[in-house]
Amino acid sequence: MHYYRVTVAYKGTRYHGWQVQPQEVTVQGEINKALAKVSKSDDVRSIGSGRTDAGVHARGQVARLDTPLEINPESLLKALNTFLPPDIRIVESEKCTGDFQPTFDAVSKWYSYFFTISPYPDPLVGDLIAQYGFDLDFEKVQAACKLFEGRHDFVNFYTEGTDINSSVRTIHSCELIKPPLSELPFPFYGPVYEIRIHGEGFLKQMVRMMVGAIWNVGRGKIPLEAITKALNSQRGERLGAVAPGDGLYLMRVVYPQN
Repeated sequence: MHYYRVTVAYKGTRYHGWQVQPQEVTVQGEINKALAKVSKSDDVRSIGSGRTDAGVHARGQVARLDTPLEINPESLLKALNTFLPPDIRIVESEKCTGDFQPTFDAVSKWYSYFFTISPYPDPLVGDLIAQYGFDLDFEKVQAACKLFEGRHDFVNFYTEGTDINSSVRTIHSCELIKPPLSELPFPFYGPVYEIRIHGEGFLKQMVRMMVGAIWNVGRGKIPLEAITKALNSQRGERLGAVAPGDGLYLMRVVYPQN
């Protein structure tokens, strides 16, 4: 077998997440089909750096592709993009070894959650950004973000469904940003807010549950102390609804060499 490390960008709107699932259209499933066509073999495999949920997007998902075909990495990139749908693109490709494990070798990940507080969804980019629709106290939002920094037990900020050894995770940074419109990964004309999170690893729907709690603090529905309590207690009630998947982007996966 020959092994290739690729970086993948995709619009997750019409996919049931990253991971292959029976009877569902997924990003990994589309990549596997394209790789089989390029390789002219069904003896192919892909391993991603992690799962993204239904509707979640990516700029920097990383995967290892296993194929019996030996091919120049740039040629592989072009060939795969020929067979992939237009909302999935391989943006980087290089050779690697079979020892490269995209999931376990990652040292951290960057996620961005983009949202607007406009009362009406934008009809052109409504599936690329979350529309909250309520006024927020942004000083409280920023303060809520900072409470997540450090090493905490996120038992109250994930949904079950995947076996885990521990719900303890380290968040290196969590901050509210108002990015210039020119730097957004999608076209938009109005104010956009970004919650940017850098952490060693994330649990199922963890970022979206963090955002839901942050919104509730900013709206005055719960106090800041509720987040501190949730990070220092056993499983309890959610502090907010799970934020929609369409605002979430996996921006970058960090490995020791980069």
